Amino acid sequence: MNRALTALIVAIACAAALSGCAPAPMPGLVPASPSATPAILCAPGAVVVGEGADALQAALDTAVPGIVLQLSPTVYRGRFHATAVATAEAPIVLCGSEGTVLDGGDIRDGYTLHLDGATYWDVRDLAVRGSQKGVVLDATTHSTLSGVTISDVGQEGLHLRAGSADNTVRSVTIERTGRADPEFGEGVYVGSAESNWCRYTACEPDRSDRNAFERLVVRDTTAEAVDAKEGTTGGVVRGSSLSTGPAPAVDSAVDLKGAQWRLEDNTIEGPVDAVSIHTILDPWGSDNVVVANTLRPGPGGLGVAVVGSARTAGNTVGCDNAVETGVSLTDVACT
Repeated sequence: MNRALTALIVAIACAAALSGCAPAPMPGLVPASPSATPAILCAPGAVVVGEGADALQAALDTAVPGIVLQLSPTVYRGRFHATAVATAEAPIVLCGSEGTVLDGGDIRDGYTLHLDGATYWDVRDLAVRGSQKGVVLDATTHSTLSGVTISDVGQEGLHLRAGSADNTVRSVTIERTGRADPEFGEGVYVGSAESNWCRYTACEPDRSDRNAFERLVVRDTTAEAVDAKEGTTGGVVRGSSLSTGPAPAVDSAVDLKGAQWRLEDNTIEGPVDAVSIHTILDPWGSDNVVVANTLRPGPGGLGVAVVGSARTAGNTVGCDNAVETGVSLTDVACT
């Protein structure tokens, strides 16, 4: 039996017995000092990850289904890669505490946190900053990010791509993106452009589908707050506050190029248009629904701009979207 699994069994036994067992350090790692140990564990039987990048990467490398990795209230300086496959019955939890930061450093390259082929991860309650990209999900499914802050990155804050599907992003704040490359400074980027499909998805569409985004705060981005690419289907953005920075390299805060996306009950403030819908490649750019949002376009802009062939692609703009008096809601008939 490997040491990580042994530690997990001991932790579960302690939790079941309600005996007040002390959290066990990850096997082979230096445990956190008493002053750095979280006062409250994020789940019974959590395994405390000590300070330092090596300790965290070792914990990710040895993670097994059902383990709860409790990060210390410290700054982990480095770039971190997770590939473990868990299950719905036994997800892997990676949780922080007040003061937990993953800092990827140089904003010109790398990813601070990379979930790569992972399934059923639950990442929560920590801050991510630095690197070219903050958090990247590649071929990652059925995973959750919650209570995470992503900031001060060279390009996009959060990127779901390479068939990353059925994930949930909840109560996440993303700000100060595009510090090195403003044109690539999206807050949330879902899928990949057709020109990159041969790079990420063997020249097939990047079907990063059915991802749900709830209660986001995205602000001070240099590109779109949310960019849903061609190839993606069935995403939802709900209950969120989405805006760009003061001088972005784009015309709208949200750009829908996928199909069957739903924007609902958001506040969206754009530099020109609040939302735009484009058909880059059929059958995407179709059957998107924008309803019950508060839309704040820039001077002369629209609440929802439906562009080119997207105007006849079954996209729906609800008349229940709110705009200020004198501002045009959309350039198509609302319903």
